Amino acid sequence: MLPRRHARGFTLLELLVVILLIALTAGLVGLVNTDSGPRQARHEAQRLQELLQLLRQEALLRYRDYGLRIEPERYWVVHLDAQGHWVTDHEFRAHRLPDHLRLRLEVPEAGPILGTRSRRNDLPQLLVLSSDETSAYTVWIEYRNRALLSLSSDGLQDAQLETHD
Repeated sequence: MLPRRHARGFTLLELLVVILLIALTAGLVGLVNTDSGPRQARHEAQRLQELLQLLRQEALLRYRDYGLRIEPERYWVVHLDAQGHWVTDHEFRAHRLPDHLRLRLEVPEAGPILGTRSRRNDLPQLLVLSSDETSAYTVWIEYRNRALLSLSSDGLQDAQLETHD
């Protein structure tokens, strides 16, 4: 008599138990993962902070004046061309914020902006000049109409990120 071979593989009951465990684990992770808005706000603030640092370096290296055009749901980079007009800089892509996040810009003593021959809606609200100066500003990152973070500079120092609870 030949020895009996054991069947290889999993039974249907074993597969159902594994699927049930995976579903329960996924459900618990969904409950633990709270609203990701504050995390997205921090990510967007860091992204904007890094962009401003990069623009500051580019302005010095290329001897070019940059600006940032900020709207509540998006922002983009402009530069001053040879004719004195502010034009969209295509080396930097415009960025749209995720839903429920908004930007609010405060610029103290907004004086005349370089290149005033451009259309008014093309003018940057925030300047990054080749002289290593920037506009003094505070950008608030809001989540569901509540300010969570701010990014600010006095015009001489790099942008500082602050949390507001």
